[in-house]
Parts: sequence; structure tokens; C-alpha cells
Amino acid sequence: GEIEDGDVEPNDRRLLFEEWASYSVFYKYQPIGLIRKYFGEKVGLYFAWLGVYTQMLIPASIIGVIVFLYGCATVDDNIPRYQPHLYSVVLISEISY
Repeated sequence: GEIEDGDVEPNDRRLLFEEWASYSVFYKYQPIGLIRKYFGEKVGLYFAWLGVYTQMLIPASIIGVIVFLYGCATVDDNIPRYQPHLYSVVLISEISY
């Protein structure tokens, strides 16, 4: 017959599947201890660094989304115009080199 999930003591692989490799736990912290125990020190350190790096990118991504939305909202307002005094400065600086 089939083995019921309630009758089996969970092993490390099953715990990793339930606590880490499931879409329903994406908002939780990674179980670094279980990862290290199952895969080893190097892989555990890699996923620990990956978690820290991902957290460091969250503020930058929020700022990037805000700047992008601001650019989309103001794209029609920002029409470049001819400003001869700015072009003359660029031309003089290029000629002098």
C-alpha cells in the first residue's frame, strides 16, 4: 500500500521541500541551517550570501521603480529644445583638446 505522510518521520530532504522549495513560503527566511546540513558548507554559504544580496537589492529596486514611473509620467512634458549656448560650450571644449 501507499505510505501516508503522517506516518513517516520527516527527513532533511522533506523538511527542505516543505520549508524552502515551495512557492507558499517565498516570504519566509531561508532555512540556512538545514541547507548547510543537507548540501554542505559551501552551498550553505552561497545561499546565505544570496539572501543577503537579494535583501540589499530591494531598496535599489524600489528607487528604480519610482524613477521609472516618474519618467513615464513626465515623458510628454520633457521636450528638448535647442539651446545654442550649451552647444557652443561643448564645441569649444572639444576643439581645445
